[in-house]
Amino acid sequence: MKLIFLRHGLAEGHFSLEQDKDFERELTEEGIKRLHKTFKLFKKVQPSIDVIFSSPLARAIQTAEYFWSYYQDADLEMMADLDILDDPRHLVEYISFLPTDGCYTFIGHDPHLTKVVAALLALHPEHDFMTIKKGGICVLEGGMWKGFKMELLLQPKMMKTMVDD
Repeated sequence: MKLIFLRHGLAEGHFSLEQDKDFERELTEEGIKRLHKTFKLFKKVQPSIDVIFSSPLARAIQTAEYFWSYYQDADLEMMADLDILDDPRHLVEYISFLPTDGCYTFIGHDPHLTKVVAALLALHPEHDFMTIKKGGICVLEGGMWKGFKMELLLQPKMMKTMVDD
């Protein structure tokens, strides 16, 4: 099983305690441009994906739609377990029921995604062991009962140097 965790791209504004305003924040033009560079590069190392799951927040949905344009054979689904306010343990439990031979992408928010990754790597989810930056990608490989290992962590700054001329 391969799990790809992708944090949404650069979005307008900042986190707001007003839920409606925060849920509606969209990607910036710069965020979209960076995502396309990232996805073009990532497609070279990950040629196919089975399912793309997206948080229901606008910036994540937009990120998922752009990502899906590179993986049109994948199913694209919205998932409440990726909501920034949801308990990360719900997503871990969901993952435990996925077919073990698949490749799945989860597009959401930090620290939610980081806590899920920590739990899958058997780390304490409340300790900050890493941050997935906006537009960053973390890839785990393994299984729920045999364990996961981190295969790749691509942060935007690293990808920028890889694709800039």
